[in-house]
Amino acid sequence: MASIDEVIASISANANAATEFQGQIEGTKAMTEETLGQLQALNVEGAAAAIGACKDQLEECSALAAALQNKLNEAMSAAAAAKQQ
Repeated sequence: MASIDEVIASISANANAATEFQGQIEGTKAMTEETLGQLQALNVEGAAAAIGACKDQLEECSALAAALQNKLNEAMSAAAAAKQQ
C-alpha cells in the first residue's frame, strides 16, 4: 500500500509535468502568433483566419492546463491534510 508521502510525491510530479506542458503550449502559441502576423502582413486572409482559430484553441488549451495545475495543487493539499490527521 502506498504511503501518504508517496501520494504527495506522485501528485507533485504530475503538477510539475502539467506546468511543463503548459509552457510548451505557450511556446507553440507564440509561434502561432508570429505566423499569424506574417500571414496578415502578406494579406493571406484564409490562412490567417485558420491560424487565428488555431491560436484561439491554443489559448483554451493553456487555460485548461492552468486549471489542471490548480486541481493538482488542491489534490496535493488534501493529501497533505490527510497526513496531519
